[in-house]
Amino acid sequence: MAKIKVDLKDQSYDVQIDSDCLSGLGRLVEGEKWGRDVFLVTDPLVNDLYGDEVCRGFKSKIRVLEVPRGERYKNLKEASLLYDQLIRYGAHRDSLIIALGGGVIGDLAGFVAATYMRGINYIQVPTTLLAQVDAAIGGKTAINHVKGKNLIGCFYQPCLVYIDVKTLTTLPARELRTGLAEVVKYGVIEDADFFKFLENNSHHLNTKAFEAEDTLRAALKLWQTIVAESAKIKARVVEKDEKESNLRMILNFGHTVGHAIEALTRYRAYNHGEAVAVGMVAAAMIAQRMRMLDPEVVKRIRDLLEKLGLPIEIEGLPIGKIIQALSVDKKVREGKVQFVLPEKLGKVAIINNVSLKIIRDVLKEIGAK
Repeated sequence: MAKIKVDLKDQSYDVQIDSDCLSGLGRLVEGEKWGRDVFLVTDPLVNDLYGDEVCRGFKSKIRVLEVPRGERYKNLKEASLLYDQLIRYGAHRDSLIIALGGGVIGDLAGFVAATYMRGINYIQVPTTLLAQVDAAIGGKTAINHVKGKNLIGCFYQPCLVYIDVKTLTTLPARELRTGLAEVVKYGVIEDADFFKFLENNSHHLNTKAFEAEDTLRAALKLWQTIVAESAKIKARVVEKDEKESNLRMILNFGHTVGHAIEALTRYRAYNHGEAVAVGMVAAAMIAQRMRMLDPEVVKRIRDLLEKLGLPIEIEGLPIGKIIQALSVDKKVREGKVQFVLPEKLGKVAIINNVSLKIIRDVLKEIGAK
């Protein structure tokens, strides 16, 4: 088991990473006394796969609250329905929410925990790679608005992030790839050696190794290493800048254009990782045009994303609409769009003076019209 501390003084917590450990969560929670009444927020598919396993670890009864699957359900209506159920079942300040699922569940359940009775305890139990390496760590909670992703939310840290990498074995190949986009991001923004490690192991980072018993153990060990290294990088950044006032913005590498793509396609044509992959390519190309980045690094980023099965171009989205979507992004400061641009592998800069011409030219080059 790997244990990584997110050191935020009185709001510190651990990220625990292991394999085949979901049934042990109950003993840990009951030992820590994080909540008297426990509510498990999840979606129907994840509940079928892992709900019973989590609940069996608790001596007391857990109420399971299901939310429909999909990014489009991360909204105020679903949050309100969860509030209704918490009130109906008598949840109080000493209750505990457990978010079991991917980033949608983690964001939504975290937002509800942050706002119900001005804040109750919650635990993140991420079951997707994307959530394990990114969304579950750092205390970002949010719901979407029709005008943009995650526009309504707050920072609210969990008591614990509890990761079982064996849940990755039930993910579709596309869902595993979407998490790899965020993993690649960490290599670009913070750790060139980690980026090289991903290049060297790219042929193993798929679902094929899960299919045979003789390769499963080695695969889970590799994924545990990847999740742990990603969590360490995320924790270091969050510790230095909990509420994204400065440094933490580097975690948005690829997200500026990526969020615009998601919003314009209503979170359906591209999933989060696919949109971020395209956004990372766009950011690298912008950096090259601004003479910040060597073309060889742009090629390495594109090549790795392609090897991992992620898109590096978009098909036919209007340039004007993408630029309009950028203007309502949370990363806009003083009317200027903030881009996270790489200077080399392992180092990025936050830039707010990218010319509209460069943005248009790059968007056209990656397939926008």
